[in-house]
Amino acid sequence: MIHIVEDVIRDEKTGTAQRWRTCFLMIMALAILSAALPLTMASEASDDLLSIFGNANMDDEINEADAAFVQGIISGSNAPTKLADANYDGKIDAQDVDRINEIIKGEEKELTIADSIDRNVTIKMPVNKLIALGTYRNEAAKILMAQDMMVGVSSDIKEARYYYPDLADKPAVGTWSAPDSESIVKLHPDIVITSANLERASKLEESLKSADIAVIGLDFYRDNILRSEIKTLGFLLNKNEQADKYLQWRSNYDQPIKDYVAALQEEDKPRLFMEWGTKNTISEISSYGKGSSGDCVSSFAGGRNIAADLPEYPKLDSEWILKENPDVIIKSLAPGSGNAGWNSSEQAAEILKNYIEGRAGWSNLDAVKNNRAYLISTEIAWGPDGIVGDAYYAKWLHPKLDIDPEKIYKEYLEQFLGLAYPEGIVLGYPDN
Repeated sequence: MIHIVEDVIRDEKTGTAQRWRTCFLMIMALAILSAALPLTMASEASDDLLSIFGNANMDDEINEADAAFVQGIISGSNAPTKLADANYDGKIDAQDVDRINEIIKGEEKELTIADSIDRNVTIKMPVNKLIALGTYRNEAAKILMAQDMMVGVSSDIKEARYYYPDLADKPAVGTWSAPDSESIVKLHPDIVITSANLERASKLEESLKSADIAVIGLDFYRDNILRSEIKTLGFLLNKNEQADKYLQWRSNYDQPIKDYVAALQEEDKPRLFMEWGTKNTISEISSYGKGSSGDCVSSFAGGRNIAADLPEYPKLDSEWILKENPDVIIKSLAPGSGNAGWNSSEQAAEILKNYIEGRAGWSNLDAVKNNRAYLISTEIAWGPDGIVGDAYYAKWLHPKLDIDPEKIYKEYLEQFLGLAYPEGIVLGYPDN
Protein backbone atom coordinates (compact mmCIF):
# COMPACT_ATOMS: atom_id res chain seq x y z
CA MET A 1 0.00 0.00 0.00
CA ILE A 2 1.31 3.46 -0.89
CA HIS A 3 0.45 6.39 1.34
CA ILE A 4 0.53 10.01 0.24
CA VAL A 5 2.06 12.14 2.94
CA GLU A 6 0.12 15.40 3.40
CA ASP A 7 -2.13 16.90 6.05
CA VAL A 8 -5.37 15.98 4.28
CA ILE A 9 -8.28 13.60 4.75
CA ARG A 10 -7.26 9.94 4.11
CA ASP A 11 -9.20 7.06 2.66
CA GLU A 12 -7.76 4.17 4.73
CA LYS A 13 -9.18 1.48 2.44
CA THR A 14 -7.33 2.60 -0.68
CA GLY A 15 -4.47 4.54 0.85
CA THR A 16 -5.07 7.43 -1.54
CA ALA A 17 -5.41 11.03 -0.40
CA GLN A 18 -8.40 13.16 -1.24
CA ARG A 19 -8.80 16.93 -0.81
CA TRP A 20 -12.29 18.01 -0.07
CA ARG A 21 -14.09 21.33 -0.51
CA THR A 22 -16.62 21.82 2.23
CA CYS A 23 -19.32 24.43 2.05
CA PHE A 24 -19.78 26.12 5.43
CA LEU A 25 -22.87 28.15 4.51
CA MET A 26 -26.43 27.97 5.71
CA ILE A 27 -27.09 24.89 3.58
CA MET A 28 -24.89 22.99 6.09
CA ALA A 29 -28.06 22.81 8.13
CA LEU A 30 -29.66 20.74 5.40
CA ALA A 31 -26.72 18.70 4.11
CA ILE A 32 -22.97 18.59 4.02
CA LEU A 33 -21.81 18.90 0.46
CA SER A 34 -18.29 17.95 -0.53
CA ALA A 35 -16.78 17.29 -3.90
CA ALA A 36 -13.39 15.90 -4.68
CA LEU A 37 -11.18 17.93 -6.94
CA PRO A 38 -10.71 16.11 -10.27
CA LEU A 39 -7.47 14.16 -10.37
CA THR A 40 -5.11 14.40 -13.30
CA MET A 41 -4.25 10.91 -14.47
CA ALA A 42 -0.95 9.92 -16.02
CA SER A 43 -1.15 9.24 -19.73
CA GLU A 44 -1.60 5.64 -20.76
CA ALA A 45 1.72 3.82 -20.36
CA SER A 46 3.90 4.16 -23.44
CA ASP A 47 5.12 1.18 -25.47
CA ASP A 48 8.55 2.58 -24.57
CA LEU A 49 7.68 2.73 -20.86
CA LEU A 50 10.75 3.31 -18.70
CA SER A 51 9.94 0.84 -15.95
CA ILE A 52 12.01 2.56 -13.25
CA PHE A 53 10.57 3.90 -10.00
CA GLY A 54 10.70 7.68 -10.35
CA ASN A 55 9.04 7.67 -13.78
CA ALA A 56 5.93 9.02 -12.11
CA ASN A 57 4.08 10.05 -15.26
CA MET A 58 4.69 6.64 -16.86
CA ASP A 59 6.38 7.80 -20.08
CA ASP A 60 9.79 6.96 -21.56
CA GLU A 61 12.10 9.12 -19.42
CA ILE A 62 12.68 10.57 -15.96
CA ASN A 63 12.85 14.34 -15.93
CA GLU A 64 11.48 17.47 -14.27
CA ALA A 65 7.97 16.55 -15.39
CA ASP A 66 8.09 13.54 -13.07
CA ALA A 67 9.08 15.68 -10.09
CA ALA A 68 6.19 18.01 -10.88
CA PHE A 69 3.83 15.05 -11.24
CA VAL A 70 4.78 13.76 -7.78
CA GLN A 71 4.21 17.24 -6.35
CA GLY A 72 0.75 17.02 -7.89
CA ILE A 73 0.14 13.65 -6.22
CA ILE A 74 1.17 15.11 -2.85
CA SER A 75 -1.10 18.12 -3.31
CA GLY A 76 -4.00 15.94 -4.42
CA SER A 77 -4.31 17.11 -8.03
CA ASN A 78 -2.70 14.03 -9.62
CA ALA A 79 -3.59 10.38 -9.20
CA PRO A 80 -0.83 8.10 -7.84
CA THR A 81 0.94 5.83 -10.33
CA LYS A 82 2.84 2.58 -9.95
CA LEU A 83 6.24 4.22 -10.44
CA ALA A 84 5.69 7.43 -8.45
CA ASP A 85 7.28 6.07 -5.24
CA ALA A 86 10.77 6.94 -6.49
CA ASN A 87 12.67 5.82 -3.40
CA TYR A 88 10.42 2.76 -3.01
CA ASP A 89 9.67 3.24 0.68
CA GLY A 90 5.92 2.65 0.50
CA LYS A 91 4.81 6.28 0.56
CA ILE A 92 4.75 9.20 -1.83
CA ASP A 93 6.22 12.34 -0.34
CA ALA A 94 8.84 15.06 -0.79
CA GLN A 95 11.63 12.49 -0.51
CA ASP A 96 10.45 11.01 -3.82
CA VAL A 97 10.87 14.41 -5.44
CA ASP A 98 14.40 14.52 -4.00
CA ARG A 99 15.13 11.05 -5.40
CA ILE A 100 13.84 12.02 -8.84
CA ASN A 101 16.13 15.05 -8.83
CA GLU A 102 19.05 12.78 -7.87
CA ILE A 103 18.19 10.48 -10.78
CA ILE A 104 18.03 13.42 -13.18
CA LYS A 105 21.51 14.50 -12.06
CA GLY A 106 22.86 10.94 -12.16
CA GLU A 107 23.57 11.00 -8.43
CA GLU A 108 21.28 8.17 -7.28
CA LYS A 109 22.83 5.47 -5.10
CA GLU A 110 20.19 2.92 -6.05
CA LEU A 111 17.31 2.40 -8.46
CA THR A 112 14.24 0.21 -8.22
CA ILE A 113 13.10 -1.49 -11.41
CA ALA A 114 9.75 -3.16 -12.11
CA ASP A 115 10.83 -6.17 -14.14
CA SER A 116 8.78 -8.22 -16.60
CA ILE A 117 7.53 -10.63 -13.93
CA ASP A 118 6.09 -7.68 -12.00
CA ARG A 119 8.85 -7.97 -9.38
CA ASN A 120 10.26 -4.76 -7.93
CA VAL A 121 14.04 -5.11 -7.68
CA THR A 122 16.29 -2.52 -6.03
CA ILE A 123 19.76 -2.27 -7.56
CA LYS A 124 22.83 -0.48 -6.27
CA MET A 125 24.14 2.09 -8.71
CA PRO A 126 26.12 2.37 -10.82
CA VAL A 127 25.99 -1.04 -12.51
CA ASN A 128 29.48 -1.88 -13.76
CA LYS A 129 29.39 -5.66 -14.21
CA LEU A 130 26.63 -7.95 -15.41
CA ILE A 131 25.80 -11.46 -16.55
CA ALA A 132 23.03 -12.01 -19.10
CA LEU A 133 21.59 -15.52 -19.34
CA GLY A 134 20.30 -16.70 -22.71
CA THR A 135 20.58 -15.45 -26.27
CA TYR A 136 17.82 -12.82 -26.16
CA ARG A 137 19.32 -11.10 -23.13
CA ASN A 138 22.88 -11.23 -24.48
CA GLU A 139 21.61 -9.87 -27.79
CA ALA A 140 19.97 -6.96 -25.96
CA ALA A 141 23.21 -6.25 -24.07
CA LYS A 142 25.12 -6.18 -27.37
CA ILE A 143 22.61 -3.76 -28.89
CA LEU A 144 23.31 -1.49 -25.93
CA MET A 145 27.07 -1.89 -26.46
CA ALA A 146 27.49 -3.34 -22.98
CA GLN A 147 29.89 -6.15 -23.93
CA ASP A 148 32.67 -4.70 -21.78
CA MET A 149 30.38 -4.89 -18.75
CA MET A 150 29.68 -8.61 -19.26
CA VAL A 151 31.82 -10.78 -17.00
CA GLY A 152 30.26 -14.13 -17.90
CA VAL A 153 27.79 -15.80 -20.26
CA SER A 154 25.54 -18.84 -20.35
CA SER A 155 26.83 -21.84 -22.27
CA ASP A 156 24.47 -21.36 -25.23
CA ILE A 157 26.25 -18.13 -26.14
CA LYS A 158 29.42 -20.03 -26.89
CA GLU A 159 27.47 -22.16 -29.38
CA ALA A 160 25.87 -19.18 -31.14
CA ARG A 161 29.10 -17.79 -32.53
CA TYR A 162 27.33 -16.21 -35.49
CA TYR A 163 26.13 -13.44 -33.16
CA TYR A 164 28.60 -13.55 -30.30
CA PRO A 165 32.18 -14.09 -31.50
CA ASP A 166 33.30 -11.36 -29.11
CA LEU A 167 31.76 -13.18 -26.13
CA ALA A 168 33.11 -16.66 -26.87
CA ASP A 169 36.02 -16.25 -24.44
CA LYS A 170 33.88 -15.07 -21.52
CA PRO A 171 33.60 -17.54 -18.61
CA ALA A 172 30.57 -19.84 -18.82
CA VAL A 173 28.18 -19.98 -15.85
CA GLY A 174 26.04 -22.97 -16.84
CA THR A 175 22.98 -23.01 -19.04
CA TRP A 176 20.58 -20.10 -19.34
CA SER A 177 17.79 -22.04 -17.63
CA ALA A 178 19.93 -23.72 -14.96
CA PRO A 179 22.90 -21.45 -14.21
CA ASP A 180 25.63 -22.35 -11.73
CA SER A 181 25.30 -19.94 -8.82
CA GLU A 182 28.80 -20.61 -7.52
CA SER A 183 30.32 -19.69 -10.88
CA ILE A 184 28.25 -16.51 -10.94
CA VAL A 185 29.33 -15.45 -7.46
CA LYS A 186 33.01 -15.89 -8.34
CA LEU A 187 32.63 -13.35 -11.15
CA HIS A 188 31.13 -10.68 -8.83
CA PRO A 189 28.48 -9.20 -11.16
CA ASP A 190 26.29 -6.37 -9.92
CA ILE A 191 23.26 -7.83 -11.69
CA VAL A 192 22.19 -11.03 -13.41
CA ILE A 193 19.53 -10.80 -16.13
CA THR A 194 17.46 -13.94 -16.52
CA SER A 195 14.21 -14.71 -18.33
CA ALA A 196 10.85 -13.43 -17.10
CA ASN A 197 9.97 -16.69 -15.40
CA LEU A 198 8.95 -16.21 -11.78
CA GLU A 199 10.03 -19.62 -10.53
CA ARG A 200 13.40 -19.44 -12.29
CA ALA A 201 14.13 -15.86 -11.22
CA SER A 202 13.09 -16.46 -7.61
CA LYS A 203 15.25 -19.57 -7.32
CA LEU A 204 18.27 -17.75 -8.72
CA GLU A 205 17.63 -14.72 -6.53
CA GLU A 206 17.57 -16.89 -3.41
CA SER A 207 20.84 -18.60 -4.36
CA LEU A 208 22.60 -15.23 -4.90
CA LYS A 209 21.10 -13.34 -1.96
CA SER A 210 24.10 -13.80 0.34
CA ALA A 211 26.37 -12.36 -2.37
CA ASP A 212 24.13 -9.29 -2.72
CA ILE A 213 23.69 -9.81 -6.47
CA ALA A 214 20.45 -8.46 -7.93
CA VAL A 215 18.42 -10.67 -10.29
CA ILE A 216 16.21 -9.10 -12.97
CA GLY A 217 13.64 -10.95 -15.09
CA LEU A 218 13.50 -9.61 -18.66
CA ASP A 219 12.60 -11.54 -21.81
CA PHE A 220 13.42 -9.41 -24.88
CA TYR A 221 11.34 -11.62 -27.16
CA ARG A 222 7.75 -10.53 -26.59
CA ASP A 223 6.86 -7.75 -29.03
CA ASN A 224 4.38 -6.15 -26.66
CA ILE A 225 7.00 -5.40 -23.97
CA LEU A 226 10.34 -5.57 -25.81
CA ARG A 227 10.58 -1.81 -26.37
CA SER A 228 9.99 -1.12 -22.69
CA GLU A 229 12.58 -3.73 -21.69
CA ILE A 230 15.23 -2.20 -24.00
CA LYS A 231 14.46 1.27 -22.68
CA THR A 232 14.63 0.14 -19.06
CA LEU A 233 17.87 -1.84 -19.38
CA GLY A 234 19.45 1.01 -21.31
CA PHE A 235 18.66 3.39 -18.48
CA LEU A 236 19.95 0.97 -15.86
CA LEU A 237 23.26 0.53 -17.69
CA ASN A 238 23.59 4.22 -18.59
CA LYS A 239 23.15 3.30 -22.25
CA ASN A 240 20.20 5.55 -23.07
CA GLU A 241 21.64 6.77 -26.36
CA GLN A 242 22.16 3.23 -27.62
CA ALA A 243 18.65 2.19 -26.53
CA ASP A 244 17.08 5.16 -28.31
CA LYS A 245 19.09 4.48 -31.47
CA TYR A 246 17.79 0.91 -31.65
CA LEU A 247 14.19 1.84 -30.86
CA GLN A 248 14.13 4.65 -33.42
CA TRP A 249 15.57 2.34 -36.06
CA ARG A 250 13.03 -0.37 -35.24
CA SER A 251 10.19 2.15 -35.49
CA ASN A 252 11.15 2.76 -39.12
CA TYR A 253 9.93 -0.76 -39.85
CA ASP A 254 7.32 -1.66 -37.27
CA GLN A 255 5.33 1.57 -37.74
CA PRO A 256 4.57 0.91 -41.44
CA ILE A 257 3.33 -2.56 -40.46
CA LYS A 258 1.13 -1.07 -37.72
CA ASP A 259 -0.28 1.53 -40.12
CA TYR A 260 -1.03 -1.06 -42.80
CA VAL A 261 -2.73 -3.45 -40.39
CA ALA A 262 -4.73 -0.66 -38.75
CA ALA A 263 -6.40 0.07 -42.09
CA LEU A 264 -7.51 -3.53 -42.63
CA GLN A 265 -10.97 -4.90 -42.07
CA GLU A 266 -11.07 -8.04 -39.94
CA GLU A 267 -12.10 -10.17 -42.92
CA ASP A 268 -8.99 -8.97 -44.79
CA LYS A 269 -6.74 -10.64 -42.24
CA PRO A 270 -5.81 -14.20 -43.30
CA ARG A 271 -6.51 -17.06 -40.91
CA LEU A 272 -3.10 -18.22 -39.73
CA PHE A 273 -1.78 -21.48 -38.27
CA MET A 274 1.64 -21.34 -36.57
CA GLU A 275 3.66 -24.37 -35.50
CA TRP A 276 6.82 -24.70 -33.50
CA GLY A 277 8.91 -27.57 -32.14
CA THR A 278 10.76 -30.57 -33.56
CA LYS A 279 9.07 -33.42 -31.68
CA ASN A 280 5.52 -32.96 -32.91
CA THR A 281 3.33 -35.90 -33.85
CA ILE A 282 0.07 -36.14 -35.77
CA SER A 283 -1.86 -36.03 -32.50
CA GLU A 284 0.28 -33.45 -30.69
CA ILE A 285 1.35 -30.40 -32.71
CA SER A 286 2.74 -27.43 -30.77
CA SER A 287 1.18 -24.09 -31.61
CA TYR A 288 0.59 -20.62 -30.17
CA GLY A 289 -2.55 -19.80 -28.22
CA LYS A 290 -3.94 -16.82 -26.38
CA GLY A 291 -1.30 -14.46 -24.98
CA SER A 292 1.66 -16.33 -26.49
CA SER A 293 4.54 -14.72 -28.34
CA GLY A 294 3.23 -16.16 -31.61
CA ASP A 295 -0.25 -14.81 -30.96
CA CYS A 296 1.23 -11.33 -30.43
CA VAL A 297 3.14 -11.52 -33.73
CA SER A 298 0.05 -12.74 -35.57
CA SER A 299 -2.00 -9.79 -34.33
CA PHE A 300 0.80 -7.32 -35.00
CA ALA A 301 1.36 -8.56 -38.56
CA GLY A 302 -2.33 -8.64 -39.45
CA GLY A 303 -3.24 -12.30 -39.12
CA ARG A 304 -6.05 -14.15 -37.37
CA ASN A 305 -4.50 -16.89 -35.27
CA ILE A 306 -6.77 -19.94 -35.53
CA ALA A 307 -5.60 -21.05 -32.05
CA ALA A 308 -6.14 -17.65 -30.43
CA ASP A 309 -8.91 -18.92 -28.16
CA LEU A 310 -6.86 -21.87 -26.89
CA PRO A 311 -4.40 -22.00 -23.97
CA GLU A 312 -1.07 -20.20 -24.38
CA TYR A 313 0.87 -23.09 -25.92
CA PRO A 314 -1.65 -25.73 -26.99
CA LYS A 315 -1.01 -29.21 -28.42
CA LEU A 316 -3.23 -29.65 -31.45
CA ASP A 317 -4.45 -32.65 -33.39
CA SER A 318 -3.85 -32.69 -37.15
CA GLU A 319 -7.54 -33.36 -37.74
CA TRP A 320 -8.40 -30.13 -35.94
CA ILE A 321 -6.06 -28.18 -38.22
CA LEU A 322 -7.55 -29.85 -41.29
CA LYS A 323 -11.00 -28.84 -40.13
CA GLU A 324 -9.91 -25.25 -39.48
CA ASN A 325 -8.31 -25.08 -42.97
CA PRO A 326 -6.06 -22.02 -42.45
CA ASP A 327 -5.23 -19.56 -45.23
CA VAL A 328 -1.56 -19.39 -44.21
CA ILE A 329 0.80 -21.77 -42.41
CA ILE A 330 4.08 -20.65 -40.82
CA LYS A 331 6.41 -23.26 -39.34
CA SER A 332 9.12 -21.98 -36.94
CA LEU A 333 12.26 -24.09 -36.88
CA ALA A 334 15.80 -23.73 -35.57
CA PRO A 335 18.28 -24.21 -38.44
CA GLY A 336 20.72 -26.02 -36.13
CA SER A 337 24.49 -26.36 -36.30
CA GLY A 338 24.94 -22.96 -34.68
CA ASN A 339 23.49 -21.14 -37.70
CA ALA A 340 21.07 -18.23 -37.83
CA GLY A 341 19.49 -19.52 -41.03
CA TRP A 342 19.69 -22.16 -43.75
CA ASN A 343 22.55 -22.29 -46.23
CA SER A 344 20.42 -22.24 -49.38
CA SER A 345 16.89 -22.00 -50.74
CA GLU A 346 17.18 -25.62 -51.83
CA GLN A 347 17.85 -26.75 -48.27
CA ALA A 348 14.90 -24.77 -46.93
CA ALA A 349 12.64 -25.97 -49.75
CA GLU A 350 13.41 -29.60 -48.95
CA ILE A 351 12.61 -29.08 -45.26
CA LEU A 352 9.29 -27.39 -46.09
CA LYS A 353 8.38 -30.06 -48.63
CA ASN A 354 9.03 -32.89 -46.14
CA TYR A 355 7.08 -31.02 -43.47
CA ILE A 356 3.94 -30.77 -45.60
CA GLU A 357 4.18 -34.23 -47.13
CA GLY A 358 4.65 -35.77 -43.69
CA ARG A 359 1.12 -34.72 -42.69
CA ALA A 360 -1.68 -36.76 -44.20
CA GLY A 361 -4.28 -34.59 -45.93
CA TRP A 362 -2.34 -31.34 -45.60
CA SER A 363 -1.87 -31.07 -49.36
CA ASN A 364 -5.60 -30.30 -49.48
CA LEU A 365 -5.35 -27.32 -47.12
CA ASP A 366 -6.02 -23.94 -48.74
CA ALA A 367 -2.67 -22.66 -47.45
CA VAL A 368 -0.81 -25.44 -49.25
CA LYS A 369 -2.88 -25.35 -52.45
CA ASN A 370 -2.32 -21.60 -52.70
CA ASN A 371 1.43 -21.86 -51.97
CA ARG A 372 1.09 -20.01 -48.67
CA ALA A 373 2.99 -22.39 -46.40
CA TYR A 374 6.23 -20.93 -45.07
CA LEU A 375 9.32 -21.81 -43.05
CA ILE A 376 10.94 -19.28 -40.69
CA SER A 377 14.13 -19.47 -38.63
CA THR A 378 13.51 -19.19 -34.90
CA GLU A 379 16.59 -16.97 -34.67
CA ILE A 380 14.78 -14.03 -36.26
CA ALA A 381 11.25 -15.02 -35.28
CA TRP A 382 11.62 -13.63 -31.77
CA GLY A 383 14.00 -11.40 -29.84
CA PRO A 384 15.62 -8.03 -30.51
CA ASP A 385 16.07 -9.12 -34.15
CA GLY A 386 12.43 -10.22 -34.20
CA ILE A 387 11.48 -7.19 -36.29
CA VAL A 388 12.94 -9.25 -39.16
CA GLY A 389 10.53 -12.07 -38.31
CA ASP A 390 7.69 -9.55 -38.00
CA ALA A 391 8.52 -8.34 -41.50
CA TYR A 392 8.39 -11.88 -42.89
CA TYR A 393 5.05 -12.53 -41.20
CA ALA A 394 3.60 -9.25 -42.49
CA LYS A 395 4.93 -9.85 -46.01
CA TRP A 396 3.55 -13.38 -46.15
CA LEU A 397 0.19 -12.41 -44.72
CA HIS A 398 -0.11 -9.29 -46.89
CA PRO A 399 1.93 -9.61 -50.10
CA LYS A 400 0.99 -6.08 -51.17
CA LEU A 401 2.87 -4.62 -48.19
CA ASP A 402 6.18 -3.17 -49.38
CA ILE A 403 8.74 -4.44 -46.87
CA ASP A 404 12.14 -6.13 -47.27
CA PRO A 405 13.11 -8.48 -44.39
CA GLU A 406 16.59 -9.14 -45.80
CA LYS A 407 17.37 -5.40 -45.91
CA ILE A 408 16.20 -5.06 -42.31
CA TYR A 409 18.38 -7.97 -41.21
CA LYS A 410 21.44 -6.57 -42.97
CA GLU A 411 20.99 -3.22 -41.25
CA TYR A 412 20.47 -4.90 -37.90
CA LEU A 413 23.66 -6.94 -38.12
CA GLU A 414 25.81 -4.07 -39.29
CA GLN A 415 24.43 -1.29 -37.09
CA PHE A 416 23.78 -3.10 -33.82
CA LEU A 417 25.83 -6.29 -33.68
CA GLY A 418 28.84 -5.11 -35.67
CA LEU A 419 28.63 -8.12 -37.99
CA ALA A 420 28.73 -8.58 -41.75
CA TYR A 421 25.62 -9.88 -43.49
CA PRO A 422 26.16 -13.54 -44.49
CA GLU A 423 25.38 -13.59 -48.19
CA GLY A 424 23.16 -16.47 -49.28
CA ILE A 425 21.62 -17.08 -45.86
CA VAL A 426 17.95 -18.10 -45.87
CA LEU A 427 15.92 -16.90 -42.89
CA GLY A 428 12.44 -17.34 -44.32
CA TYR A 429 11.25 -19.52 -47.21
CA PRO A 430 9.87 -18.87 -49.69
CA ASP A 431 10.68 -15.17 -49.55
CA ASN A 432 8.09 -14.10 -52.11
